[in-house]
Amino acid sequence: MAMNESAITSALIDLWQEALGVDAVDADDDFFDLGGNSITAIRLIPLITERLGVEPGVADIFENPTPRSLADALAGTGIRSA
Repeated sequence: MAMNESAITSALIDLWQEALGVDAVDADDDFFDLGGNSITAIRLIPLITERLGVEPGVADIFENPTPRSLADALAGTGIRSA
């Protein structure tokens, strides 16, 4: 079953918090402004794959560094709940 963009954004917010070790993330918070870097982005990919069933590339995170923008980019890829 495909997830809607709002559900994807919510899942990505949770994953941003987990990967970055922060307590609060907003849908428009930038991954890199919150302390993320290329290594953290690489570690985030399997978390996204496990939770959402799609494997974004590191470039996807660099080009879409907020949960909302990445959700928008991934919304058409058939993301499903795990």
